Amino acid sequence: MDLDEIWQGNKRFITTVGAGLLVFLIGSLIIGGLYSPDIRRVERSNSASRQKLRTEMYTSADRTQARDENEELIARYERIASVTAFQPRPEFRIDQGGVAPQNVYFAAVEAVEDRVTDLASRNRAYLPAGLDLEEFKTQNVDAIERSLHAIDLLERAVVMAIESGIKQVKSVEIRLDPAFRSRRGLGAIEKTQVKIEVVSDPDAVALWIVACETPADGGSENSVRRQALPIESIDARRTASKADEVKTTVTFLVVRVNEVEDPDAEDA
Repeated sequence: MDLDEIWQGNKRFITTVGAGLLVFLIGSLIIGGLYSPDIRRVERSNSASRQKLRTEMYTSADRTQARDENEELIARYERIASVTAFQPRPEFRIDQGGVAPQNVYFAAVEAVEDRVTDLASRNRAYLPAGLDLEEFKTQNVDAIERSLHAIDLLERAVVMAIESGIKQVKSVEIRLDPAFRSRRGLGAIEKTQVKIEVVSDPDAVALWIVACETPADGGSENSVRRQALPIESIDARRTASKADEVKTTVTFLVVRVNEVEDPDAEDA
């Protein structure tokens, strides 16, 4: 079979293939002309990156410096956490030598009610019935512990309010951090709110705020002023009945610093 027979028998096929090859070559030349600078630039960048990977980017001195800085940051974090985190008094700690957590809570609430009621009576101040504390039914130990700490802060704030000359504690509300019951879990900082609404003259309110934010130097472990009480917000408004009287709502925070798991450590 000669070439003429091959051509005659496969003319359409050969023509189609040849046209396609010609289009491919022309397209390659056009694309190469348009994008070759970009391709060369990417190739140079890849080459430079591979070269960097072959060389040591950080020296042993750099690693030592990074480690020292990390240790210093950890030490600072621990110092800040120790000052910021709420420090419960002994009777408000859940570990009471084998006593059930619920019993620890009920005993603490009863003791607080007795103490502040007696103090209010001696200073002719008014408190809400039962300090507005809701009936506590949960058996969740973590919830009990957080509520105990809130009761501790509540007593401290109420005692300082009465001692500052406030004549009426109108209402009290305790609210655990919303993240406590969230599926996402708790973050590094957990905040339980303790809202206290009082009615008094502005001077007494001012004295109360100052007292709450000023810890006593060398205060004993049982002192109500052993630690400053963090305040999230203050809302003060004059009452309609008396021009020299204000209704003030102060939101205190029981701050808890939690350890956050490192996901990278778990993967490792």
